[in-house]
Amino acid sequence: MSVEQRLASGDNPEPPYPLHHSVVDRIHPQYADFYNKHIYKNQQVHLQPIEASRASGTLIPGAGPPAVVAEAEDYFISREETTGPRIRVRAFTPHGEKPEKGWPVCIYFHGGGWVLGTIDTENVIATNLCARANCVVVAVDYRLAPEDPFPAAVDDSWESVLWVLGQGKKILQLDITKLATGGSSAGGNLAAIMCQRAAVLGSPRFSLQLLSVPVTDNTADTENNISWKENQHTPALPAPKMMWYRKHYLPEKSDWSHPEASPLLWEGDWSKLPRAVIVVGELDVLRHEGQQFGDKLHRAGVAADVHLMKGQPHPFIAMDGVLDAGREAITHFCDALKETMYPASDPLAA
Repeated sequence: MSVEQRLASGDNPEPPYPLHHSVVDRIHPQYADFYNKHIYKNQQVHLQPIEASRASGTLIPGAGPPAVVAEAEDYFISREETTGPRIRVRAFTPHGEKPEKGWPVCIYFHGGGWVLGTIDTENVIATNLCARANCVVVAVDYRLAPEDPFPAAVDDSWESVLWVLGQGKKILQLDITKLATGGSSAGGNLAAIMCQRAAVLGSPRFSLQLLSVPVTDNTADTENNISWKENQHTPALPAPKMMWYRKHYLPEKSDWSHPEASPLLWEGDWSKLPRAVIVVGELDVLRHEGQQFGDKLHRAGVAADVHLMKGQPHPFIAMDGVLDAGREAITHFCDALKETMYPASDPLAA
């Protein structure tokens, strides 16, 4: 009996969780090998109390080492437009001489379904972006559901953007004419929303959005979305787990189609959005909505590079220590960020 069947029958499923027959022949051998050795005996996060998942340590095993940066410092920022506690951000500064007009900057949001994850979750990606693209990277510790459901994460993300434009610019010596954003999964959702909100307001002007396996459509399910149906039993993010995240973050179903929950459904001017680099996994339930997001940008005349990682389920970018696809995805991001912030005509581009 599968995990889903046991859930439906009222039983409490317990590990081990062997790869489902629907994915065994499609999954990449590197992922399958690591999963069978290190993951399949672990309890799935949506089948245990949230507190247990948050206390378990590493959100996704298999990460490589962080890149070396000159400095990493945390700040607790005050709000300008919303109410709530101060927000923790972490600024990574690269080695080397600061450009004359200041450092380019990328604001990065971690994944975890808006329920899990911390400011430490994606230090590997953040430090690689910092060191390899020669940019300051600001990681954001936004509030999590169910304690703080939608739109708390969106509010915190926007406040981090405002801080970068204001106090952060002075403290970190930033050139805010060279501004990017990015994120993984739920973080990719937040990054896309930041670009859309900025487009509506006319400021700031993001130059680039880096979206790894982004959640772009919170109305998607196994009945209306091809990759949800194909990959509903995929490891790491099966359909029931994604619904578990969604229902914690968006307890009101009427919010599922809100454009600041589902940026694919945004009805603004897509031609005003920045270039996107999007990486998706072939075996991820979120694959199709990530591809659709890129397609909408293309139709609006916006450059969108969509990279499909063959045989990969959802968390490949966080597993760069064991997966070639993880290293490749991070390289796509680093290369795009450097190209955008240091064009070939720029003497610092070398």
